[in-house]
Amino acid sequence: MSGGKVKAKAQGAKSNATKKSLIKVVVPDDKGKWISPEKQSTHRIDEDAKMPSIIFQAETDFKGPFKWKWKVTWDAKVSGLSESGRRGAKVGSFAANGSFETSDPKWQCAFNGLVLGGTLTVEMIAGDEHFLRAVYIKGTNPSRAKLDGFVATLDEATGYEKILHHEAKGKQFINADGEPVVAFDKGYGLAQLTTPAPTYVQAWNWKENVKGGLKLYHTKRNEARSYLSSHGKNSFTDDQLQLETFSRYNGGIYHKWDAKNKAWIRNPSLLCDDATGNIGWDLTSSENSGKSADELRKRDIATYGQGKAGQSKEHPWTYTGVCYADHIANE
Repeated sequence: MSGGKVKAKAQGAKSNATKKSLIKVVVPDDKGKWISPEKQSTHRIDEDAKMPSIIFQAETDFKGPFKWKWKVTWDAKVSGLSESGRRGAKVGSFAANGSFETSDPKWQCAFNGLVLGGTLTVEMIAGDEHFLRAVYIKGTNPSRAKLDGFVATLDEATGYEKILHHEAKGKQFINADGEPVVAFDKGYGLAQLTTPAPTYVQAWNWKENVKGGLKLYHTKRNEARSYLSSHGKNSFTDDQLQLETFSRYNGGIYHKWDAKNKAWIRNPSLLCDDATGNIGWDLTSSENSGKSADELRKRDIATYGQGKAGQSKEHPWTYTGVCYADHIANE
């Protein structure tokens, strides 16, 4: 899987002084007389992951040929799932570009068939004239029905839609700014692609994001089947295979082998905070032993927002695939 080649540095970005305002991207000054599109206009990738029709047309008496360059850039900043429109630290930069010639001073935006978003800057040279215009390309989330319908067309994807509903709450984009969901751990989009890092296309094309996550899902399902088969191919149920797969998608083993009863059981040492998606406590730790989930939550909840930095000897909570799997199974 690959997106546009990274050849150009991303445009800078800054926020204004107004609290809760959306981030404003600094774009180059406009040059030349353009018929379309409007300066700094916004265009939407639709919910089918199709690029918008953007026609760049300049007004000039030059007869051609016309030399064009395009560059699209995006700085990935942490969003979480908040719809406030405010973003945090930058965790990645993406860029792609291209050049070509036309016989007319007109070009319909196309990135060699790729779906890309961010700030698009287009330059055109017509003899001695220089034209420059920048616009924004934003994304649109698919409906739940459209997402599930697409997953149903993919091979060996049973249960995978539940992960997509859970990971980013069925969102590829933050509606407030039209940019991809980005987690603090560099997870992108619906499938929260992290490792391997997503391509530019996977960050902006929700269908490619879903397919990228399915490859990981297949890997984790194979690992789960191999692990559970260690005590015989008939030692586990389809439901247990599903739970083991869910757990490994997030990280960690769900089942332990009960030698006395000769059966797979849920890891008994992990207690979950049911109010979160994947936070729990290891009961083999002396700091957690003998305490209820309510007691442990009250002790640690103030540190959840700090991520792994909030974990300490005084607050020994953890992210665990076991709680992740339980949460998905109960949704």
